[in-house]
Amino acid sequence: MKIAAAMLTTSLAAVFFCAGCLQTESQTKIENLQKELDLSKAREKELTTQVEKLTADTDRQKEQIETLQNLGPDRLKKLFVVDQVQLGRYTGGIDTDKKPGQDAVKVFVMPVDQAGSVIKSAGEVKIQLFDLAEPESERLIAEFDYPVDKIGEHWSSGFMAYHYSFECPLPNRPKNPDITVRVEFIDYLTGKTFTAQKLIKLILPPAP
Repeated sequence: MKIAAAMLTTSLAAVFFCAGCLQTESQTKIENLQKELDLSKAREKELTTQVEKLTADTDRQKEQIETLQNLGPDRLKKLFVVDQVQLGRYTGGIDTDKKPGQDAVKVFVMPVDQAGSVIKSAGEVKIQLFDLAEPESERLIAEFDYPVDKIGEHWSSGFMAYHYSFECPLPNRPKNPDITVRVEFIDYLTGKTFTAQKLIKLILPPAP
C-alpha cells in the first residue's frame, strides 16, 4: 500500500508539473501572438497614413493640372520669361595676378525678358572664348560651364547693376588680343537656349 501510494503521489506530481509546463508554454504563445498582433496594427496604421498622404498629394496634383489647363497653352506668353541674353558693356579682360597684361576675362550675362528688363532667371551657363584669327581647330581658347545650382552665387543686383558675372581665367597667353566671347544660356523655365557673343580686346601679357 505504501508503495502504491508513493507511486500515485509521484504520478500526480508529474501530471501537475506537465500541466504547469503546458500552461507556461501556452502563456508564452499568447504573449507572442499579442506582440505580432500589435506589430500588425502598427504597420496597418503606418500604411493607412501613407495612403492618406499619397491620396492628398494626388488630389493636389489634380488641382494643379486643372489650374494649368484652365490657364491655357499660351500662359507662358503672359509671364515674364527670358526672351534674349545680352552681354554687359563691361565684359572684357581683367588683371587678377597683378602682373603686366590681362590674364582673365570678366563676363557679365544679362537674361532679358520680352519687356526689355533684366530678370534673375535660373538656368545653365556655358562661356566660350575664341581666337577667330587662328585655324579652326585651334580657335577655342577656353570653355567654362556653370550648372543651374551654382549660378545664383554669381548674381549681382543693386543700383544700375543686375547681371550674372563670371571670372574666366585664361589658361595660356592668347596669340592675338582680339577675343570673341560666346555665351549660351539654357533657361530652366522654358527650356529654351539663348546665345550671345561679343568681341573684346585684351591687353596681352608680355611674350615670354
